[in-house]
Amino acid sequence: MRPPPPDWVIQYGLNRGNVDAVHAGDCWAATKSGRCRPATREQALDALRRQVPPYIHYRPNSGLGVLD
Repeated sequence: MRPPPPDWVIQYGLNRGNVDAVHAGDCWAATKSGRCRPATREQALDALRRQVPPYIHYRPNSGLGVLD
């Protein structure tokens, strides 16, 4: 059996040094890129506070209680 998806995922850039986006854990785009890592709620919130954009189709910022 597969483990359940994480609640939040952070997508890293090609060089893995920069953060590109915050995704909801069940986002299909996060699983396709291969550059995403599971994140805790606190890590996802911190990324959004540092102006990392939320993935536009799933709007994880709404789920985290952070609005534009």
